[in-house]
Amino acid sequence: MASMHSPAPPPLSGPPAPVLPPPRILIIGAGITGLLVAQALKVHNIPFTIYERDPSPSHSGVGWALTLHWALPVFLSVLPDSLLPHLPSTYVNPEASAAGEDGNFLLLDLRTGDEKWRVPPNRRIRVRREGLRKVLMEEVDVEWGKKLEDVTATESGLLARFADGTVASGAMLVGCDGARSRVRQLMCPRTYQNHELPVRLLGVSVIYPAKKVKAMRALDPFFLQAADYKADVFFWFSFLDTPTSNTRNTDTYACQILTSYPFRPGFLGNLEPTEVPTSSVDRLKLMKSFAAEWAEPMKGVVLGIPEGTEVKAIRLEDWVPDRADWDNKGGRLTLIGDAAHAMTMYRGEAANHGITDVSVFLTHLLPALTPSPGMEIQSKFKIAIEAYEAEMHRRAPTAVLLSRRACLDAHDGRKIDANSPLVAKRAVRLDE
Repeated sequence: MASMHSPAPPPLSGPPAPVLPPPRILIIGAGITGLLVAQALKVHNIPFTIYERDPSPSHSGVGWALTLHWALPVFLSVLPDSLLPHLPSTYVNPEASAAGEDGNFLLLDLRTGDEKWRVPPNRRIRVRREGLRKVLMEEVDVEWGKKLEDVTATESGLLARFADGTVASGAMLVGCDGARSRVRQLMCPRTYQNHELPVRLLGVSVIYPAKKVKAMRALDPFFLQAADYKADVFFWFSFLDTPTSNTRNTDTYACQILTSYPFRPGFLGNLEPTEVPTSSVDRLKLMKSFAAEWAEPMKGVVLGIPEGTEVKAIRLEDWVPDRADWDNKGGRLTLIGDAAHAMTMYRGEAANHGITDVSVFLTHLLPALTPSPGMEIQSKFKIAIEAYEAEMHRRAPTAVLLSRRACLDAHDGRKIDANSPLVAKRAVRLDE
């Protein structure tokens, strides 16, 4: 009797194609943006290795603070859910943040104490840089003491060579290595050097009793800025912690105090520009000389800085990305954050643009990791990276130049008006 079953299908021509693991991505730089990239890749099970030239997490010191404002929703969408409960531990003023206070973004007149400008409010959080970095290092293994020297393109990706003689291979390398980026130097060999602004900045971190900064806290729970319209000196004050959030078990606040001044002939009546003193003792004397005729409470917090306090001098620089000198090695290299668009602090936008970079980068990268018949991964990476870079190149140059103008306006009181980016609302700007 004939069988009622259908004939067996013909045998397969060979074993099924192996499922290849996702390609490894190399991240250079374990700052905020580099670690945020690492955390996002980890969520999506994408292999990565992150390298940092510093020998340890504490090598660069305690650090200061940064404000997340227009990019805050983007940041919260990229941050892994497991880290969200730890975010309040990074706030400079957890009590004010818990109470829903967003701060005032004040600009005061240093001579009179009068409010000159109040930047339109929006949702924002102010965090300690090192606190945020610590949270982002959760469950991320950083290769410390790895100074990148060179990158060589290969058929399947690239080889990264480090100063200690080690070599790493990957499909892509992301440069998150800051304003003096080695990756930028390799990608943009003609234009990688920063633009130095004619401004000098001196800054300290100091612990003050609560009563000493009570008036500052009344002005703003997070930070404020002020201008000396006569001398063209600028002042920045930020809380770094509070009596209930610090580990000192004292009724004290850690404070960040910055003063900056124009590096030009004629400043303070001097024929030559005023050089930054070499010693902390003389730097502190200069800071206190600026404050001698200021109004309280700004005068008191500067004159009260204890003798012997370390005063850091910061050279203000920025960098505008130039598409004419930009070699991503066929989608194998790219830049994110300060490496891609270093900017000054006078609009508080650098971290916000770095976070936006990470989000846009992931938006284009993740689809490229989905298998596509007949299309090699390196070709997909090239399309993804060029899409990310196209958006970043439209957005970032405007931001760098706005921050540059804000810096220059801050040291020329005649230019601080409603049209100045120093006091304009912070928001994403796109130039086609």
